[in-house]
Amino acid sequence: MRLILSALLLALAAGPAQAASDPLEGLNRRIHGFNRLVQAHVLDPVVAAYVTHAPAPIRTGIANAFANLREPVTALSGLAAGDFGLAWHATARFGINSSLGLAGVRDSAAEWGWPRRVAQPGDAVCAWGVPSGPYVVLPILGPSTLRDAGALLASSAGLAQALGPQVFIPWRSGDLMVAYSEISGELGRIEAEALDAYAVYRSAYLQRRAATCGVDRAAQTAAAAED
Repeated sequence: MRLILSALLLALAAGPAQAASDPLEGLNRRIHGFNRLVQAHVLDPVVAAYVTHAPAPIRTGIANAFANLREPVTALSGLAAGDFGLAWHATARFGINSSLGLAGVRDSAAEWGWPRRVAQPGDAVCAWGVPSGPYVVLPILGPSTLRDAGALLASSAGLAQALGPQVFIPWRSGDLMVAYSEISGELGRIEAEALDAYAVYRSAYLQRRAATCGVDRAAQTAAAAED
């Protein structure tokens, strides 16, 4: 998912990798290795062809269109979290961009003073006070926690049921590919330069979630105090 990749990239500037509780580390590292193989042999060649043959303005329009299709997810996540302001904001953005923005190709809502705000089902579950559980690495999707992964899988199953697999699978696959194309270069640099890229990703993701989820922030502070 785009949120996982974007959150990871934003968090990488937070600093060096920090130690974290990771009871599933052995399994997580194997999945991380599998993900790297998929990226190197499948995703990277596809992204290279996409970037080569699609001019930057077209790629921007495609990214905007996929982002617009995620606005209902943000609206529902905000509603589930009790953040009605966020739910209305995402709904308004979806209406503006779906009409005036040519199905979202142009972010007209941002031009009108409605900047993009992102929320996922995991944020709603966090707002309910559910602890993160252990760190996990998902096949293809990458860093997560047990709580966030459960929320993601449940919401994906619901969307697949509502939209039908024939719509849901191409949509999610395209969304992931476009998101990956925007940060693949940075992720490749990290893999090449980091002594332990897995630890960097883990630290970055957990720091990012602590910055956006009060339950995770409190848990991280308590763990630091015990140390």
